[in-house]
Amino acid sequence: MANWEELKGGAVRFRIDQEQLSEFLRRQVRLVEGLPVEAAEAAADGYADGLDDAEREAVWLAAGVATFIGQAIVDEPERFVVAAGDVARPRGKEE
Repeated sequence: MANWEELKGGAVRFRIDQEQLSEFLRRQVRLVEGLPVEAAEAAADGYADGLDDAEREAVWLAAGVATFIGQAIVDEPERFVVAAGDVARPRGKEE
């Protein structure tokens, strides 16, 4: 894997390391789904968001996963963004 400092300064094309991102996403989904429903309900207390309980739970799950992904990309972008030659192209995708 290329060094992040080298990547961000040059004219290198980037790709998302889909395997790394997929593995990270699987772990985070398990973590967020393991949170008690009471946490979603507590987060909604005092907010008139117009959502029913099922919609609020869906938003809670999606927001939880999105938060983990966003934070990981900010903290360690080199985990998921690599030079084009460092990641195998997905099958059927030719440049």
